[in-house]
This record gives sequence, structure tokens and C-alpha cells, in this order.
Amino acid sequence: MLVNLGFALTTLLALSGAIEAATVPRGGKWDKYRKSLDKVIGSAENTASMSKDAKALVQAHATQRKDPAFKKLVKKVKTHTKSNKKNMASFTMTDDNIESLATTVFGSNASDVHTAAVRAAMLPDSWDSRNKNWVSSIKDQGQCGSCVAFSSAATVESTFLSQTGNSIEVSTADLFFCLGSGDGASCSTGWQTGQAANDIAQNGVVSADCFPYTAGDGQDQQCDDSSCQRTSGLSVASFGSVDEIKQHIMTYGAVVTAFTVYQDFMNCCSNNQIYTQQSDQQEGGHAVSIVGWDEGNQAWLCKNSWTTTWGTDGFFWIAYGQCGIGSTDQTYGFTTSGGN
Repeated sequence: MLVNLGFALTTLLALSGAIEAATVPRGGKWDKYRKSLDKVIGSAENTASMSKDAKALVQAHATQRKDPAFKKLVKKVKTHTKSNKKNMASFTMTDDNIESLATTVFGSNASDVHTAAVRAAMLPDSWDSRNKNWVSSIKDQGQCGSCVAFSSAATVESTFLSQTGNSIEVSTADLFFCLGSGDGASCSTGWQTGQAANDIAQNGVVSADCFPYTAGDGQDQQCDDSSCQRTSGLSVASFGSVDEIKQHIMTYGAVVTAFTVYQDFMNCCSNNQIYTQQSDQQEGGHAVSIVGWDEGNQAWLCKNSWTTTWGTDGFFWIAYGQCGIGSTDQTYGFTTSGGN
């Protein structure tokens, strides 16, 4: 009997990680993060909505990939690009370029399905924005439910790194305690990713040096950004498919997303183990920045804000659609002025 060793190893790692994580007692090393999970994202309404939407998105992705007619369209795109390697050498995954290629391959009446086929054909099986130096350092949100601010800041930082090469450390204090104040954001409650994305697009960001984050002890900070220069020029991007999320990450470095945290997540994800939910004990909500993927393992690579000692140097892998991750109403990216 033939055995797929790669699949068996991945399954073993996932199961061993789940067993390890399921034994984490309350009051353990990561308890301060358990206590400060986002209650807004973790509400019953959001939990149900994220789960339903993320599962539907992943199912649509799998169905499309298996569809014979769609596979023929993808093959046609690949055949074209293979025979035009010289012209395709400088191709980048912008909306304009994808639509242009769809028109070239399928004609002037190219539809959304043809655009999706181009996207599927041009996306690599795996991606890690860290390899492009588009990912900033891991931070520590401490005992404050400010994960949306940290994941949004990380996503903005990746956007600037990918588009300009400039490194900017965004003030999470400004995002959470100034921009988020009008939405009721606080350490004890949290924030919504969509609210944060829109506020950032409308107001821009300031540097961490001008308004440092000191809320790691769980105490809300007073907004103090009046003397800070704001960096603007950001627009919000939203997504309707797994491949659209991938395209944005490949172009702009990252997206911000949210998911439901269960007990077995708290101590998961060392040694690049892929997290799949095993526990039914819900702890709350959380937001992170997705910076890569692996189509073979059907998993997202995420940047967390619980120091480099958590997970795999502060990062973790989670299977597509798990715990509502990647849902359309909680996943956003940013583009810069003049971008797509």
C-alpha cells in the first residue's frame, strides 16, 4: 500500500500540536493573552458569522479548483504564459495586469470567471512575505485587547515595505486609543477589523516614536497624538475569494483578519505545526495579520502579537477556514495611492 509521507507527517504534526495544546491549564504561561482576547470579535454573532462565511469561502475555493471547465481555463492561461515567457517576466499581480491578461487570453468579453482563472494560474502554490523583507518585527500587545490595532499596524507596515521599501513602525496606541475611541475600542472590549481599516484609510497613521504603546498592563491610554505627523494615502481593500486574499498578500505583503480562539490555540503552533481546532471551549476573538500561505497544506501563515516566544518565533500556521479565519467581513488589506 502506498502512503503519502508528506500528508502523514503534516497530519501527525497537527495532531501532536492539538494534543499538546489541549492540555494547557488556565493560569499558564499565556493566560494574560487569554484574559485579553477581543470580546467584540468573540461575540456569539461574530463567531457564527465568521465560521459560516469562512467555511463557504474555502468550499468555493475547493470546488472551483476541482471543476473541469475551470481547470481548462487555468491550463489555457498557463499555456499562454509559458509560450510568452519574455513578455511575462515583469508581470505583477495587480488587478489591472490580471484583467489585461484575461483579455489577452480570452478576448474582449473576458468574464469574472476568466479573471479568476488568470489569478489561479498566476498565483504560486506557496508564499511567505518574510522572504521579501515585507514583514515587520513581532510585537507584544500585553494584557490589553488591542489585537486589532496590532494586526492592522502590522498590515500597514507590510503595505509600506512592499510598495516603497520604507520601514515605518505604526503607533498601535494611536490606532486603538485615538482612531478607535469613536468606535468604543478599549482594552476590556476590543475592536472590529472593519472599523479599524476604515478609520486608518480616513485618518492615516502616526509613528510609534511619536505616540508609544504603554497599555501592556491592560490600562487604557489617553489619546496623545496632537503633535504627531500623520502618514496618509491608504485605501481599504476587501475580498471575495481565497485567491483574492492571496493576490493581495503577494502584492501588498499582508492582510488583517480575525478568528475565534478556542482553548487548544493558546499553546499551539510551535515548530510550524498547522493549527486545526480540536477543543470546543471558546475563549474569545482575536485578530492577526496573514503574511503567506501554503496551498498544498491548505494553510495560512500568520503574524501574531504575543511576543516571539509564542508559536514559531511569534508566527503560526492555521488551516484555511478554521475558526472563521479569512471571513470576508473580517478580512481587509490596504493599498497605497495609485495602487490597485
